[in-house]
Formats: sequence, C-alpha cells, structure tokens
Amino acid sequence: MSKVDARPVVVGYDGSERAGKAVEWAAQLAQHQGEPLVVLHAADRIRYTHDAGVGLWTPAQAHASALAIAERGVEIARETAPDLEVTAKSSLASAAAAMEEISLEARLIVVGNSGRGRVSGILLGSTAYHVVSLARCPVVIVPPCTLHVPGPEHKITVATDGSPSGTRAVHHAVATAQRYDAPLQILMAWERPYQDNRGTPPEGYASMAQAVKLRSEVAHRVTDEAKEEALHEAPDLTVTTLVREGRPEEVLANASKDSAALLLGARGRSELTSLLLGSTSRAVLHHAKCPVQIIR
Repeated sequence: MSKVDARPVVVGYDGSERAGKAVEWAAQLAQHQGEPLVVLHAADRIRYTHDAGVGLWTPAQAHASALAIAERGVEIARETAPDLEVTAKSSLASAAAAMEEISLEARLIVVGNSGRGRVSGILLGSTAYHVVSLARCPVVIVPPCTLHVPGPEHKITVATDGSPSGTRAVHHAVATAQRYDAPLQILMAWERPYQDNRGTPPEGYASMAQAVKLRSEVAHRVTDEAKEEALHEAPDLTVTTLVREGRPEEVLANASKDSAALLLGARGRSELTSLLLGSTSRAVLHHAKCPVQIIR
C-alpha cells in the first residue's frame, strides 16, 4: 500500500498515562501494518455556550497548545516504533467530536478507556463510549495494562452468540487473525435459565436439567459452526473454541486476560436492539484486560 493510498491509524492523546498506553499500542499496530499513524489532541474549545475564558485565547493559540500535547504523543510513538511515519494533529472540538469527524478518513481509531475527564474514576470515559458508538471506522479501546499486538504467540479472541452481530464479529476476527498471523479463539458464554423459589422449570422445559443441557448444547453448536465457517474462509488459520457457563461480561473479561485483542459485536440477542451498544459490550469495555474492538 502506498503512502498516498494509506488510511492512517488515529490515536487520541490527552497527555494522560492511559492515553500514552494507547499511543504505544497504536504505534506497534501501525508499524506492523506499514500504515501511517496520526496522534490527535482535541482542545475542547468549541462549545455551545461561551464560558469565562472566551476572549482570553485565540484559535491559533489553542491549536498551538493542542499541537504541543499531540507532539508529546508523537514522541511516545517514535520511541515505540522509531521507523514509523507519525504526525501530530490538533482540533478545537471536543475529543469525542474530533474523533468522530476524523473517523471518516481513518482506517482505525485507538483510544484509551479513560483519560483526564472530570470524573477520572469512572471505568469507561465518555469520550471512549462516544467514539465506539458513533465512529465511521473500526475503534479499539485500550486499557492501561501490559499489552501485546496480535501475533503467532498472542491470540485473538472473538465472542459470538450466534446473532448477526456476533457472526459479523467472527468474520472480522478471521480477517484480523490472518493479517497478524495470530491464532483465533471463538468464545461463547451461556447462563443457566432462571428458576423461581418453587423450583418451577423455565417455560417450555420439562425440568431445569433439560434447560441447562439444551443451553449448553446450543452454545457448543454455535461455536462449532463458527469454527467451521472460519476455517472455510481461512483453512490455514489456527482456530479453537471455548464455551463457558457464566455471565457473558464476566466470561469475556476473564478471557481477555490472556488475549492480545478481544472482538465482539455491538449488540447480541437482547430485545433492546435500538441501543447503540448492548449491555454486554458496555460491560466488557469497562473490565477487559486487553484492547477491545466492537464490531457493528
């Protein structure tokens, strides 16, 4: 791919340690792909209402200050990948708006799961949530921990539940695993059905044991079919399956501990299909120990 044709990897940087981790991971990723990296800092100067600071700064000054912060991110990227083509970019918009706009020309956006927001203790920053919900290109959310880029020694895990969203995630994961020559693990979590205090089995089942057996069988069938499709697309790919009983967000967060990346669909089989992100996807973004990519 020529430099003219290459769509950049874009990483958000606000000067925080968490954002620095995102820059390091994005630099390794861009270097592996032979693609340019853009480090973006948003000054958050464009508001709907004027504040007390209006008149004390100019657009040029704000851009210069934002660019200086982005340049510090560029230094981190160059320390991580010295030969990488990397540039700094500034915006006067909010981080969320700037990322959404630049997603139209990016191949991938990378952001930390929280930064310097006013509520720094929240598990998932508002910027990360906004970007992963509305960006026009794939988005990876990076946690502040030891990270690995996918490769022969670092597997990719994809979660599916047999829904259309889960199936799209599997197809995307196959292509990603091929790109990085990484093994692929297909994961599904299933939960025991609810049983009331009287011991009445779930509606439609003769007993709780039957309900549990059938749910387990469905989970194994879904992952087996996903593996078969993955190997049909990529016969040389190393593909394994894993079925675990438990709450999906807990099973996926646990699986992320030994994965280089976790991919999952934006929504599963929930009836609330109008939500931008399903409850499981949101919970996994809170707790994952590896970069997470939400597939829409």
